[in-house]
Amino acid sequence: MSENEFGLKRSLGLPSLIAVEIGTTIGAGIFVLIGMGIKLTGPSVPLSFIIAALPIILIMLSLAMVGSAIPCAGGTYRYASRLFNPGWSFFGIWGFALGTIAGAFPLYALKAAEYFLAAFPNYHPAPLTVKLAGAAILTVFYLANLRDLKLAGYVQALMVAILIGALIYFSASGLGQVKPENFTPLFPKGALGLFGAAAILTFSLLGSNSVIELGAEIKNPGRNIPLSLLIAIPCVTVLYVLIAVVAVGVLPWQQSAGKLLSEQAAFILGPVGCRFFIIGGAFLAITTTINGTFMWATKSVLVVADDRLLPPWLSVVHPQHHTPHRFLTIVWILSTASLFMNVPYGTFETFASIGSLIIFVPVMIAVLRFRKLLPHRYASAPFRLKGILYYLCPGAGLLLAIMAMVMCLSQLNYFWMGFFLAWLLVGASLYFLIRRWNRKSGHDYLNQNIQRDLAAWSGGKCDNP
Repeated sequence: MSENEFGLKRSLGLPSLIAVEIGTTIGAGIFVLIGMGIKLTGPSVPLSFIIAALPIILIMLSLAMVGSAIPCAGGTYRYASRLFNPGWSFFGIWGFALGTIAGAFPLYALKAAEYFLAAFPNYHPAPLTVKLAGAAILTVFYLANLRDLKLAGYVQALMVAILIGALIYFSASGLGQVKPENFTPLFPKGALGLFGAAAILTFSLLGSNSVIELGAEIKNPGRNIPLSLLIAIPCVTVLYVLIAVVAVGVLPWQQSAGKLLSEQAAFILGPVGCRFFIIGGAFLAITTTINGTFMWATKSVLVVADDRLLPPWLSVVHPQHHTPHRFLTIVWILSTASLFMNVPYGTFETFASIGSLIIFVPVMIAVLRFRKLLPHRYASAPFRLKGILYYLCPGAGLLLAIMAMVMCLSQLNYFWMGFFLAWLLVGASLYFLIRRWNRKSGHDYLNQNIQRDLAAWSGGKCDNP
């Protein structure tokens, strides 16, 4: 296999790419956030999933276009910094970093541990035991991703196959036990609850954006990027709605609010079936998300460090395994430490949702500028948005992402809201200080790299950073 950007390899084919997208997506939505969604909106949570899917579909269509035209490492940051503004792009990545380290990873690890331990109903672990189990889970997938990404892709594909089987088993068994009376009243928390749940649940469908982070590691990216999105997103959405119907239709929604899906599984399935659902479904769903996030979430930082907005040693790739081992290690350490923070219910969930949404604000603006700045690339893109769709998809995605972030912020108490805003302020200050230092030192790597990439993209290649 040929060497690629930052020493990364094109090792992901279409099946592995679909597995990464489905595995990264399924987990947070159904097994981690659905209890909170039910608490916010009651039996209308299936509608909240559908509403949440609308901005994500628009965003993903936009990403499919630019990702198929310019497949490269770290597209989330790179497209926004080259086609829009590097400051806003860094700001988005900075917010995403907090959402991942102090939101997504500790959330996934804790819920994976809770589900795994729920498979042993006679064992009642102490809270510290759950956190230690979560730390062990993070460590296993950190170590797996220190090796060649191809190995992580194979592991992902296997886990996703088992996971989908468990989800179909749960849905098929539960649909026949759904009681229409459990959907009355349909909106016990009103429109505010419905849209509040939808805002939180947008995070549940965001795993497919990993495709533009892995562009430098995808075989035949012009074909496989849009095709994988067209397969993964409908599959995930259908599964989400089916499971949500079962989650609120078999038992009264009050019994499921804020709880794990193992409550419904214990009622619907027998002891053996429930254990298979918990381990093969819930546990694998969340751990595939952990594995997939380790695979793609580090790629933008390689580009940020190459722009010298972060220390360049972060972008060093292991000469044998071709993985960003230093940055992976830092993410693992900080995420494990976050596991042991004492935060109110819903804080990890909200941080994860806001962090995943904020990066799309500059990216959607970049997509709107794509055709004007790179007309040749647009004209030759394997997948193109045409006519009104060119403006509708990224424009509506931008607006809805901002609205969802505001709704998510309203779920935090004042302390943690201030903490998140202070983190963003630190990031903005850091950006301006680093830019000033680089200009004074006479090494404006950022501007050089922007001009290099724009020239390469205009000429038809994006291979050598």
